[in-house]
Amino acid sequence: MVVLHNSVLIRCSPEEAFDYLSDLRAELEWNPGCQSMEKITEGPVGVGTRFRAKWKSSPLVEVEFTRYDRPRSWSAHNGGPIEVSFTCHLEPVPEGTLLRAEFAPRPHGWFRLVFPLFLLVISREEKANMIRIREALERRTQVRP
Repeated sequence: MVVLHNSVLIRCSPEEAFDYLSDLRAELEWNPGCQSMEKITEGPVGVGTRFRAKWKSSPLVEVEFTRYDRPRSWSAHNGGPIEVSFTCHLEPVPEGTLLRAEFAPRPHGWFRLVFPLFLLVISREEKANMIRIREALERRTQVRP
């Protein structure tokens, strides 16, 4: 299985990063590829919370939190032509928070044919997303580098 690993240093606390990023609706702010993100379960975000999501060139999929350990990490999973498991780890460091992300895509059906090309594109996008996340969080917490 392919797992893409990325990381970024963010000048904010792990709690600030966790609260912002684990509410997947925030992805609409920092990810230009995210077209919609709607929470479809009641109550606070946590294990079992589900979102209906759409990214460019993807069908509408359902994303579910499978792990939620504030402020250290969370994991989410979605189905579709590309099944994705995503885990985010947040570690306090003297400069703020080190975010480490694991993106594990698994193709199904016809998508297996174009999966190598998808990996090239998503690898670049995930690296760029780390920078966008940092910028969004640092703007949000009013901290400038």
